[in-house]
Amino acid sequence: MMSKQIELLAKKPTAGHIALAVSAAVGTVAIARYFSARKINGAERLAEALIDTDSLREAAQKLPDASEAVLAGCAAYLIRVAYRAAAGQGAATGLEDPIGNSRTLSHSYSKAIATVLTESHSPDHMLTYAVMVPDVGEVRGTRRVGSMKISGLAPARPAPDIAQISLKDDYTAQLESAFEIADYLVTGRTRLFGTAMLRDNRGNVGRVHIGYDGAVTGTITRDAKVIGRFEGSLTDGARFRQYDTTPVIPTTPADLTPDEML
Repeated sequence: MMSKQIELLAKKPTAGHIALAVSAAVGTVAIARYFSARKINGAERLAEALIDTDSLREAAQKLPDASEAVLAGCAAYLIRVAYRAAAGQGAATGLEDPIGNSRTLSHSYSKAIATVLTESHSPDHMLTYAVMVPDVGEVRGTRRVGSMKISGLAPARPAPDIAQISLKDDYTAQLESAFEIADYLVTGRTRLFGTAMLRDNRGNVGRVHIGYDGAVTGTITRDAKVIGRFEGSLTDGARFRQYDTTPVIPTTPADLTPDEML
C-alpha cells in the first residue's frame, strides 16, 4: 500500500512541470500563428489600407453644410487605415522595404493612388504617405511603429499617425492618433487601441477612443457643445450619430382679436 502511494506521489506533476507544459503549449500556438500568417511588409500593408477611400468620398458629398459629419468621415478613414495596417503586426511582417524606397498602389475602381515612402527602420519604423483621390481630395501623413513594450497586461507596439486630409470647398482636417498594436503572436488577432484627436478648419474638434476590445467611442464638439457621438467597433466600423443642432426659434403669440379680448 505504501509503495503505491509513493508511486502516485512520484507521478504527481510539480509546478515546474506544469509551467514547462504551459510554456510549450503557448510556444506551439505562437509558432503555428507565425507560419500561418500571410507575410507582408509594413509599407505594402499600409498602401493597401490607404486606397480604400470610400468613407472619404462619402464625406466629401456632405460638404459644405455638414462639416462635423465630414470630420467624422475623415476619422473613420484614419481608424480603418490604422486597423488594416496593423493586421498581423509582428507575426505577418515580411522583409521591410529599404530606407528611401517608395512603393505606389492604385485602386482599379476609384482610381485612388497611394504612395508610401520608407523613411527609417530604427528606432521606429517610419513611413510617410500620400493618397490622391480623383474628384475628392488628398491625404498626407506619417505613420510610426515603435518597438515592443508592455501596455497593460499584454505586449504592444506604439503606432501613432499624423495626417492631413484636404477635400473640396477648401475643407481641411488634421488628425493625430496615439494608437497601440497588441502583438499578434500573443493575442491571435489584430488588436488596435488608443485615442485620436481631430479638428478641421470649420471649428469642429473631436476625440475618438478605441478600447482594447475594439469598441469605438468619442465625440465631436463645436463652440464647446457636443454635436455628435462616435459608436461602433473596429470590426463593424465606426459610426457617427449626429445631433440635431437646428436652433429653436421662439414663436411670437398673435395679437388677440376683439372677441378674444372679451
